[in-house]
Amino acid sequence: MNFNKIYKKSKLSFLGLGMVLALWISGFTSYAQGPGVIPDGTSCITALPFCTDTVYNFPNSTNAPTAPAGYSYACLASRPNPVWYYMKIGNPGTLQITVNQLSLGGTGLDVDFAMWGPFASLNDGCAAITGLAAPIQSSYSNSTQEIVGIGLPGGVGGGAGCMTTPPAALTGQYYILLLTNYSNQPGSIQFSKTAGTATTDCSILTCGITLDSNAPICQGDSLRLFLDNSNDSQYVYNYYWEGTGGLTSTDKNPVFGGLNFGTYNFTVNAVTQLQNGNYDTCTEQIQIEINPSYNKTIVEYICEGDSLLWYDKHIKVSGDYDSLFHTAEGCDSLVTTVLNVMPRPTSIQMLDSIIACQYDSVAIETNALPPNSSYTYSWTPDINLNRTDNPNVWFYADESRDYQLTVTNTVDGIPCSISKRISIIVNPGDFLIAPLTDTGICPGEKAQFVTSGASKYQWTPAIYLDNPNVANPIITAETSTKYRLIGTSDKGCTDTIFFNVEVYPAPVLGLPDFVNIYPGERYQITPNTNALFFKWYPNSGLSNENASNPVASPIKDTRYFVTAKTEEGCSIYDSVDFFVKETVLDMPNAFNPNTGSFKVSIRGIANIQSFEIYNRWGTKIFETTDINEGWDGSYLGAAQPMGVYIYQIKAKTIEGRPFKKTGNVTLIR
Repeated sequence: MNFNKIYKKSKLSFLGLGMVLALWISGFTSYAQGPGVIPDGTSCITALPFCTDTVYNFPNSTNAPTAPAGYSYACLASRPNPVWYYMKIGNPGTLQITVNQLSLGGTGLDVDFAMWGPFASLNDGCAAITGLAAPIQSSYSNSTQEIVGIGLPGGVGGGAGCMTTPPAALTGQYYILLLTNYSNQPGSIQFSKTAGTATTDCSILTCGITLDSNAPICQGDSLRLFLDNSNDSQYVYNYYWEGTGGLTSTDKNPVFGGLNFGTYNFTVNAVTQLQNGNYDTCTEQIQIEINPSYNKTIVEYICEGDSLLWYDKHIKVSGDYDSLFHTAEGCDSLVTTVLNVMPRPTSIQMLDSIIACQYDSVAIETNALPPNSSYTYSWTPDINLNRTDNPNVWFYADESRDYQLTVTNTVDGIPCSISKRISIIVNPGDFLIAPLTDTGICPGEKAQFVTSGASKYQWTPAIYLDNPNVANPIITAETSTKYRLIGTSDKGCTDTIFFNVEVYPAPVLGLPDFVNIYPGERYQITPNTNALFFKWYPNSGLSNENASNPVASPIKDTRYFVTAKTEEGCSIYDSVDFFVKETVLDMPNAFNPNTGSFKVSIRGIANIQSFEIYNRWGTKIFETTDINEGWDGSYLGAAQPMGVYIYQIKAKTIEGRPFKKTGNVTLIR
């Protein structure tokens, strides 16, 4: 036979037990129990297969023999009206089955169960049960609903094998389930999967139908489907076919014509009426492939001057070209190639190359022949062009680059193009070299610009430059000035650099020409200046040789020199003379004790040998040898009256010159 992909899915509708079920199954040819064994559910070895894809609803058993005595049934104390089922695990995991029993009037009836497993096969399981293997779960409650669980809780009762949670199921394992009708009342039993991740293997359900076809066939041929039913000698079947695209038929072996190529899926339902008047349906599927037969016209377009590879030769002329061939699947096909030759531009008038200077704007002009206003234009790459869709463009010269212009003539949506390249040679435009472009000078100083890289140089403005046409002119700027240098290379390209020359503020330093000072005196030099940095020389007699305002206390005539610099480094020089005078002593002729004491007036350094004061009666009322001590106008703690007093003083200056004086002083208040 010529098999395509055949998919089987059998659904057994159990509408009765006993003789009806046995007669219906007796036509099957292959069962898990082995040859000659007909599954009718009356014993373990004749257990009925089931899968979790199906909800089972069947009449319960009444007045039937009880299950065999001597087996281990755990909590299932009595086994009236039994029916045996088995299942095989497909995908591993947990599984929950809910069992319900209803009377003919729809009220609940007591249902009980026992479950054994797992086993490698049904036969192994039945042998183990016969050998007194204990159930893994069971129930003998008076409930109308029982829960069977694998990897999930199930069963009722406190003994071993009653209410349990067995391990989760593994692929290929078999489980055997016994259901009983305790009340012996007629009705129906329903059970199905209600929870869990495991699935069962439905291949253990058998159907006596096999499908075949005359495929593979070609597009347009008639498709014939063949059905073989091993049970149709015992029952009369009606067949209902449904296929892809709404195809239907009630023939046993239908024929479909005029089908397009592709994949077709057909499902047939074989329906028969059992002896008890109920109906049973067996379903099978088949997948068919119909191969394409080509009778096709292919339209091709080429541009003038091109050719199309047509099998083993190149064709260039417009026309129709036919080819007859067989496909790999044996289907005859005719392919007609319609070739259209489209016009294209013949040439592009454009320079081969252009030489430009960097940073210039360069015009690229072209002309496509023959002239046609419908041409479209495309420049590549699209770098530094003012646009890319015009025949004439502007190029901003940054570096040497090749451009390609493609001119396209589009007729009936078919583009035909011609291309031409142009080389743009860009000479450098940034060749000038200037290590320093900003500089500053102090008034009266000179500076020199240093540049290179050009053949010719032009400086503007020319003011303060010794030569505006050399690379390195000398500048003696009096004011800050901005210069522009234009350099010309040996390729005729120009480059421009700007230079800034800043003339710093002139340094200012104001000092007195000389300073008179007496021995022991200190003088702080405070110049009028804008400088920040100072250096004084000599440093003898100065508090700080680097200060702007040092304190001077020379012991002899000295000329101090100073160098001062501004923040910008502009320098200025100056000096100041210090003349050290001889010590001078003198005495006041009146004093007021309320504002000061009566003592010697001195500039310089001297020592008193004696200083005495007498009143008009000749009484000595004050004396001291401390040059800094004076008379406060009192005697023995009593203020003296206003009047004239006599003093005598003897002293000697640091230069060794004696000082003697006797005189009158007036005390006033």
